[in-house]
Amino acid sequence: MRLLILGLGTAGSKIADAIIRPSGSSSRCSDIHAIAVDNDPDVLEHLTYIEEEAKFYFPKDDIEAPELLTTRFTIDEVKAKLKGFDVGMHDAVLVCAGLGGGLVSLVPHLVSIIRETMFEPVFALVTIPAEEEGQARLTRAMKNLQMVRSLVDGVIIFDNQLWLDKARGELAETTLQKGSGMSDKFWFPGTSEKEGIEPYDLVNRHIARRIRLLVHAGEIQQGIPQTVLDSREILNTITGMSLITIGLAEEELPDRGKIAILRQRSESRVGRHERAARIVRLAERAVFREISAYCDFSTAKKALILLSGPEEELSMKGYMAVRKWIDESIDGFEMRAGDIPVSSRHANRVSILIVFSGLKTVTRVQDLYERFGEKEESQ
Repeated sequence: MRLLILGLGTAGSKIADAIIRPSGSSSRCSDIHAIAVDNDPDVLEHLTYIEEEAKFYFPKDDIEAPELLTTRFTIDEVKAKLKGFDVGMHDAVLVCAGLGGGLVSLVPHLVSIIRETMFEPVFALVTIPAEEEGQARLTRAMKNLQMVRSLVDGVIIFDNQLWLDKARGELAETTLQKGSGMSDKFWFPGTSEKEGIEPYDLVNRHIARRIRLLVHAGEIQQGIPQTVLDSREILNTITGMSLITIGLAEEELPDRGKIAILRQRSESRVGRHERAARIVRLAERAVFREISAYCDFSTAKKALILLSGPEEELSMKGYMAVRKWIDESIDGFEMRAGDIPVSSRHANRVSILIVFSGLKTVTRVQDLYERFGEKEESQ
């Protein structure tokens, strides 16, 4: 899928930069373009993968006068950049932003510009602030979420409270392992080497991994998929579906030296059962533990499943069991699924990604609306 990403503010810009970052297994980013707009020049300077001409500084003073936004030079620059892309060059536009940030106020103006210059659907990927960021940001986030939902074709929700807790746990576990001679640098799937990383950066990597898997779902694969999933099916799953969550669970496989030893077992009845059980286990993790925001997925109108990994490790029995489970669980009747078989020389993990769209209940969103909704209405 060809994607144009617009990162707003510090959170949105860093997420956009993480999405287009080349991974160890793929350096293909020609189908993804990114633009960053922020009021912190240091953040823009340290974005590694977004091109310099696609970084735009937005003066902080301008945010205080929204009626002037459409006449400001920065907005005109962004508009010119958007018009520079060829018609039909992208399948969709993704606006990334932190809901508690100030630059979310740009969304109405930028979405209006995008609608004028492009016919592709526009989605938002937003992060809900953690509790530690304060009540003022949480209240603003809920107000901004209502605004964003009314402007775009779908909103992908990531709960920073959930994912910061996970990231800190992962980093703490890595620190504890230093005593056993392991590096103090953290490794994340899809990267070629270990590196020092902060909790928020690790959260951004988790976000980016999910989006990249979706983007590459429609590409020509090394293996022959049992079920093809193209960009149109992905877009049909999320367009017009309001709240969206994405779950992803992955499992590392034994190194190549052990594969030959295990191959005989994998061809046995026990081996086939183990591969099927792995797929089901990963699906449960993706839905209940590794979801972008906890939700009642039984309220979803649509769902999508994407299975990826070495061809010999993908179980059609497990895949069909997961399809049946999700199809029978969601409220709607549209459930799409596909697989991406790859060579074991290029991938050493099995992944399952599950998208729920048209959700009526996203737990943290509902909780914050109940806590801050009345305050907003009374102001």
